[in-house]
Order: sequence, then C-alpha cells, then structure tokens
Amino acid sequence: MPDLLRRLYRRLLLPAFGAALLALMWAAVTYQVRQEKRTARHEAALHSQSLARTLAERTNQMLRQIDHATQLFKLKYEENDARLRLSEFTRKRGLLDSVLPSSLDLPLAVLDRDGNVIDSMHGYFAPDLKRQPIFRQHANSNDDTALVATPVVDGHTKKWQIQISRRLNHPDGSFAGVIMVMIDPANFVEDADRLNVDPGGAVMLISAENGMAAARVDDQMIISDGIDFSVAQPPEEFLLKRRFDAIDRIYGYAELPRFLLMAVVGNPSASQMARFERRRDMYYAVATVASALVLLFVYLLMQQAQRLRRSASMVIEAQLMLRAAANASLDAVYLFKACRMRGARREILDFTIADLNERGAQLMGQSSAALQGKRLLEVMPALHAQGFVEKYRHVLESCQPLEEEFEVDFLPDIAVRWLQHQIVPITDGVAVNVRDITSRKAIELAARQHQAELTAVNDASPLGLLRADATGHCTYVNRSYELITGLTREEALGDAWMRAVHPQDRAVLRKALAHMAHTRLPYQDTLRCVHPDGAIIWVSFKIAAMLVDGKIYGYVGTVDDITHVRKSVMALRESESRLRTIADTLPAMVAYVDAELVYRFHNIAYEREFNRDGATVLGRNLRDTISEARYAALEPYVRRALQGETLTFEEDDNSGAEERTYEVVYIPQRDEDGVKVIGVHVMRQDITEQKREQLRLLRLSQVDALTGLTNRAGFLQKLQDAMLAARANNHLMAVMYMDIDRFKPVNDTFGHAVGDALLKAFSARLTHTMRASDTIARLGGDEFTIIMERIHRVDDAAALAAKIVAAMQADFDLDGTVVSISTSIGLTFYRNDEVSPAELLNRADILLYEAKQAGRNTFRAGQMLHAPAVNPA
Repeated sequence: MPDLLRRLYRRLLLPAFGAALLALMWAAVTYQVRQEKRTARHEAALHSQSLARTLAERTNQMLRQIDHATQLFKLKYEENDARLRLSEFTRKRGLLDSVLPSSLDLPLAVLDRDGNVIDSMHGYFAPDLKRQPIFRQHANSNDDTALVATPVVDGHTKKWQIQISRRLNHPDGSFAGVIMVMIDPANFVEDADRLNVDPGGAVMLISAENGMAAARVDDQMIISDGIDFSVAQPPEEFLLKRRFDAIDRIYGYAELPRFLLMAVVGNPSASQMARFERRRDMYYAVATVASALVLLFVYLLMQQAQRLRRSASMVIEAQLMLRAAANASLDAVYLFKACRMRGARREILDFTIADLNERGAQLMGQSSAALQGKRLLEVMPALHAQGFVEKYRHVLESCQPLEEEFEVDFLPDIAVRWLQHQIVPITDGVAVNVRDITSRKAIELAARQHQAELTAVNDASPLGLLRADATGHCTYVNRSYELITGLTREEALGDAWMRAVHPQDRAVLRKALAHMAHTRLPYQDTLRCVHPDGAIIWVSFKIAAMLVDGKIYGYVGTVDDITHVRKSVMALRESESRLRTIADTLPAMVAYVDAELVYRFHNIAYEREFNRDGATVLGRNLRDTISEARYAALEPYVRRALQGETLTFEEDDNSGAEERTYEVVYIPQRDEDGVKVIGVHVMRQDITEQKREQLRLLRLSQVDALTGLTNRAGFLQKLQDAMLAARANNHLMAVMYMDIDRFKPVNDTFGHAVGDALLKAFSARLTHTMRASDTIARLGGDEFTIIMERIHRVDDAAALAAKIVAAMQADFDLDGTVVSISTSIGLTFYRNDEVSPAELLNRADILLYEAKQAGRNTFRAGQMLHAPAVNPA
C-alpha cells in the first residue's frame, strides 16, 4: 500500500500542480471579467439614468407650464365673470402664448358645473366627463390645485392622453366648472433628439399606475398599454420583464411623482457593453495562451520524469527479473568460484559457492544465506568423492561445456534420484544448472510398462485390432485379429491385411478408406471375411484416423465377429415380419406404447385410423397425438395399466365428423423379471354400430307403444338418474302420480277403442301442458307420472299441478264421441333425502289416494324438509 501511494504521488504531482495553476489563473480571469462586466453594466445604467433625468426635467418643465396655463385661464375666467372663451385665450400672441409654445395645439375644454362641455378646441371630449372621479373631486372640493388624472386612451382618437384640470369658481366662490387640458405624451419623446441616445436606443414615458407608455426608437413611435417592469438593486437600473422589441437594452429611469410618470431611456446592450466585451475577449485569449504554455511545460516535465522513471524501473526490473527467474526456476542454479593454491602453480583445489537460487539451496538441504561463500568440501563432501569437483575443474580449464544425466544417492531429499546437470565455464569459475529428472525417468519407465500392458490387453481383447501408418500400411494386429481372419501377424503386415476381406467387398472398402482420408470422419460397415479354410465370416469393421496438430499420422481399426449376431438378427427380423403380418390382418387396431407413452408399434388398422387426419404416431408421445380432453379421459386407465392392471373399457371418440365408440383393452408388458411394467399393448375395436343397436333396443324397451310416452321401465331409470343429480347438486325436484277419474265407465260404455283414444288424447294434452324438460311416463292403464327436475320453488310445481287439473276438465272429442273426465294428482318433492325411488313413488301414490278421497278432480302435495305444506286451490 505505501508503494502504491508513493507511485501515485510521483505520477500525480506534476499534473496536480499544473491543474491547480490553471484553476487559479482561470478563477482570477473569471473573477476579473465578472467584476468588469458588473462595472460596465453599472456605468451603462448610470448613463441611461442621466439621460432619463434630462428627459424627466424637460417633461416636468412642460407639464408645469401647462399647469400655469390652467391657472392663468382660471384667473382671467373669474375676472371676466365666466365670459372668457378658449378662442380668445389661445389666439396668437395671446395669454396662452405667454406660458406655452403656440405649436403644441393642446386639446382644451371648459365644462360647466353640470359637467357639460361648453367650450373646446383642438380635440374631442366625451360627453360623460361629469361621471369621471376627477370632475366630482373638483365639484366637491374648494382646493385650487390642478389635478392630474391617470393616463387613459381616448376612445375617439385612440391616443394616450395625460389629463390636467383645474376648478373654476363664480365670483361668490361657488363651483362654476372645470378647465381641462389633454396632453399627448408623444410630444415629449418625439422632441428628444437632443438626448445623446445610441442607434437603436429607446426614449419612453411610462405611467407609474397602469404601465401605459409612449416610446420612440430611432424614428419609430411605439404606443403600448402594458409595459411590465421592475427596478433593480441598486435602484439605478430599470428592468423590463418582457421586451417590446428584439433589442436588449440597459435602461435608466427618473420619476415624475407629481404627474405619476416615469421617464425611461435605454441604450442597446451591444453598444454599451462593446468595450467590456473587447477587454473580456482579450483576457480569455491571454488566459488561453497562458494555459497552453502551462500545459506544454507540464507535459514536457512529465515526459522527462516518465523517461527517468522508466530507465530506473527497467534497471530494477531487469535485476528483479533475473533474480525471480532464478528463484522461480525448477532448476538449481549455482555459481562456483575456483579456490586455487597459492604460489606459482595456482592449481584448483576446490570451489566456493558464489551464488545460488532457492531451488539450489533446497537441493542441498540448507538456506541460501548459509551456503553462500562456503566451499564445496564443507557443505557437500560427496561432490569430491563422486568426482563432480574434478568435472568442474576440467570444464573450467578446457572451456568446454558438459551435459550429462546421472543417478544420485547422496542428497538429503530422498525423492530426488535422477539429475541432469549442465556445466558452463565463466570467469574463474563455472555455472552449474541442475535439473531434477526423476519424474521423467519414472514416466519413461511407466511408458515401457504401459506399452507391455497395452500389448497384453490388446492380445486379450475379443475384438481384432489393426493399426496402420498414414499410407495405410499395417504395422500391428493383435491375436484376436489373427483368430478372426486366419492371418498371422507377420502375414497381415503391410498391404497383406486386405487379403482377409472378401474379394467383392475390397473395392468398397478401399473407396471408403480413400474418402475417409479426405473427410477424416470415422468409417464403419459390415463386411465379409474369407477364412483360409474357405469359411465366410461376417465382421463389423470400424476404423478412425489418428490426428496430431490436424494431420493424419495413422489409423486404428477394430474387427468384430458378428456371424452369430447376424444370424440372430435375421431370425428376429423373420419373427417380426410374421408378427406384423398377423397384426395387420386383424380388424382391430393394435399398438404398443412404452413406459414413456411413446408409440413403438402399430398395425395397418391403427395407421389407417390416424391417417384420416394426416397424422403419424410412431415415435410420438400419446399426449401429442390426441386432444387434451381425450387424453384427460384416458389418463386414469393408462396409469392403472402402467401399474400392472389389465383393463377393458369403452371409449367415446367425438374427434371426427360423428361420435364413435371403441372397446379398448390395455395389457401391461413386464420386463424379463416380470416385475417392472415396461409398456402397454393396446387393442381398440370399433363397436359404434353395436352400441347404436343396443341404444335403439333400449329406447324401444322404455317407450309405451300406445301413447309414445316413457313406459314404467324408462320412468324408473329416469327417476333414479334424476334423484342422483338432485342429490349431487342440491337441486329441488318433484314427482307427480296421477290417474284419469271415471276412466273405467268410459272404457266399459264406449269400448276399448274409445278408451285407447282417450288415453292418447289425455297424453297429448298432458304433454302440451308440461315443460319440454319434464319427463312424462305411462305406468300402465290410466296411471301417469311426471318427473320435474331443477324447479326453483315448491309453489311452481303446485301451480303446474293445478294447471293440469284445470286442463283436463275440458271435454274430449274422440272422433265424434265426446267424453268428460277429470284427473287426480299426488305431488311429492325431493332434494337430498335418503329415500329410494320406490319410496318416493310410494309417497306420490299415497298423495294421489288422498286426492281421490277428497272427491277427485284435484291434487295433493306432500310436505318436504324445510318447506311449508302446499294446499291445493
């Protein structure tokens, strides 16, 4: 962390100094520009204000002269006993010329005490001046002071007028009227040429009360009725909240408090601030040049510092890299200096350890600090005994490097057994690089052992193995290959291995091998081999290329004797063919699905069934071949079959144009152990016609032949179904039991034909009376029953029973024979009681008996739980 902070400090010192210097310089320039801008604007505002004061003084002088004119008129008017006329007062070189320039031609008017204009000149005066507050103020006050009204726009002339008026009195001091003068403020700003205003400057008079203004910009007059303004702090600058043209100006103002006016003069900001902007541009240009010079200076200093740091870093890095490389190396590195005998001979006696890396110190079993500077005889005498010191001396004297491998047993590290050293002569010593090659030697030994094991495994493999070089020449076959093909290893080498292949298959094999050399894809095929004794052997031949760096350096192949397997496959195919022939001749649809409900087999009838919609099922899941609704209906049966249960059930299929019924049989298929279900055999037979015939016969057995109504058997079945539905859904239902009153006398008097006709007519009238959803049945003789399902109230059924009784009171015309009968009804109800259909029908029969006892031609309704009794009308 301290090193990182130190590096950051060295790298950021110069940039930080340059940035701080630039920031201070630009802050000073920005402050100076801001101050001079404020001063320039203040001076411009003062200049505009001085011009506004000049305009205010001239305007104020003119308005005071107009005020003196009204006072002079008042004096002369009262002296002449109210007989002074404006034409006399304003004549040339008259009284008015003594106080005002004659060129003004101001609008003047004299009003009597009632506010009527009795004399006027040079302008239009409205007839309703008496309603103005200023007139009423003069009438109600004896004050002789002139009044200045709020500037208004004249409705007739459409001009802005300043109105000055004074009270006129009779000799006795009573109110005689008002002298009124109207002044157009444009007169004050039009004659402002003597004001030193810049081109585009504005000269304005503004009403302090309502913001009405008259302005002149160059030669253009502007009249506005809504100038919104404010006063800046300090108050010498006048600010418009919304400009009336496109020119930005600096305004000054002066007030005329007596006349409620403000004189405003504004010079364009461009001309007033031009000098400041030139100085500002000069400041920015000088600051920019100074900034560029500072940046250049800092950049040059940084580059120089960077070069110095890089040079120092490279030196340090080179030293560290050299040391790190030595320490990180897996090799032991030693620098030995020669220890020579004193005297003239200078014979080498030993070597001193000048330097070594960590791996070298580890190999000797001590630390590098403890070994440096010591002689080899002290730290490892075995080097002398083993002749290594003599080798070092020979390399130093001959200046010829030496490299060799050797086995050691004198090192403290017992894991090191083989070493390789390189001895290189240096100045008065040798550099020795020692590498531990124990693992490599172990790998070489293991490789030789592995080769022997691989040869043994190959010879023990039941597959025939073949190895060839990149040209396709055989280099090795195992013993299984010899047994399968009948060729010995020596006979199969080279191109001779192809002799084992049947002559008719050799061309195909050669072509396939040539194609594989280009595509490099494995090749597999079934071939025939010819044994030396003439026997034909079927083999599965597989071969693949061996690739190194994308290049083929050989091939490996296997040969498997499949003669017996092929015979078994052929026998299995014949068996499957016979089984399919039998299955395809069956009229039923036969299929087999596995435990995942995937179709694995089906016969032609099954295929024909699904081909009606253009769908195929083989290899597809059962759920994907039928609709969700149909699958939901079949799923419980499928699960039971997969659990080992044999099932037979009927399936209704409405997926086609007409609804069909199938008889389906699910037969589980177990594994070899007879424990786990691995699939289900499916047999489906169309029994639609049989079901239709059964339903037809069932309907015929449940219909009364005489009336066409439901008979007793059909009624009892319908009653049972209705009671189950009512109990399941908690719905209310009703059952009526009725017979025909005085049927027997009609039958005995007119005969059975008339009696049968009466029964038919009674049934028809009963059918028209009841709802379409009600079930009407004839139990036999003149006894009838009605089942009413899903009724809302007990009273609804009772009302319908009363309707039936009333309907049967009308005469029956039976082919000219008119008979009069009635009916009696027993009505009972059911929701969820624990009663049987027979008990419910018995309740209705009892209620019918009560209706009979009550005199016939009526009905009786029974009570039900939580419901009041129903009394017939």
